[in-house]
Amino acid sequence: MKLLIVAVALVAAAAAAVYDVYPTKYDDLDIDAILANRRLFDNYLQCLLKKGSCTEEGALLRDIVPDALLTGCKKCNEHQKKSTEKVIRFLIKERKSDWDELLKEYDPRGEFQKQYAHYLEEL
Repeated sequence: MKLLIVAVALVAAAAAAVYDVYPTKYDDLDIDAILANRRLFDNYLQCLLKKGSCTEEGALLRDIVPDALLTGCKKCNEHQKKSTEKVIRFLIKERKSDWDELLKEYDPRGEFQKQYAHYLEEL
């Protein structure tokens, strides 16, 4: 059973790394509705923090985030970039403690914060 879990995790990680572009399957999600609904947003947040269950789209996002950070979102389309910026703005302005928790999860050494400092200052 443990071997199966490890195999699935490796496949998911490999899939995120091999995308030339990220899937557009969920580009039509209403980001504003998610940000306005605390319960829904919290579910996505818990998924990203690996503290709760994930929807299919939440799991895909969670698997892509590390690659997007490493590549500067090179595989993102314009819609995905705008949605990402909207979510980051929301987190920094409205839910700073959640933003800090995400940074601890995805950037524990502060490497990406340095890389994206100019971008974050603009926000």
